[in-house]
Amino acid sequence: MRIEHVAESLLVGTRASIAPVTPEELCALYAERVCRYAAIVAGRDGDPDDIAQEALLKAITKLDRFDPGRGSMEGWLWRIVANTAKDATRRARLRALLTERLGRREPAVVDLEDVAVERLSAGELLLAVARLSPRDRQLLALRFVADLDTASVGAIVGLSAESARRAIGRALERLRALVSGGVR
Repeated sequence: MRIEHVAESLLVGTRASIAPVTPEELCALYAERVCRYAAIVAGRDGDPDDIAQEALLKAITKLDRFDPGRGSMEGWLWRIVANTAKDATRRARLRALLTERLGRREPAVVDLEDVAVERLSAGELLLAVARLSPRDRQLLALRFVADLDTASVGAIVGLSAESARRAIGRALERLRALVSGGVR
């Protein structure tokens, strides 16, 4: 049966319980509505796009098991989407409970430099930067404030990309020494 015939029968309502023959027809007819429905049933904890994708995949893999005698294609498909959303919500709740029970609220991988920067007040950092040479301040500002790559920093200050990388590294080392020594 061609997709036009399936769509026509669904619109007319004469054969609304007949399953599309192929997964492509199922997706062509229902994907957009499944996405919209998933956005409504997803709730706070579910990702509607993931739910829609997982539900369509389940429907495609079980398309041969659809029984028109038990109801319409739409009803069957909406139940799959709703159950997929319930499963996603249940998994999210279990993950949150497990995380809480383990006592971890953030990832186990910790970047020590990020922790040090968080503990360092902005004022302390600005005082340390102010004590750097004008060239070091320029290099660090171009690299980390303007967010330029080392090749661009080098082009601005008249260095090769490798020389700029090393100069930025030395400026960072001087800044670390000032911060760890305590800026006054």
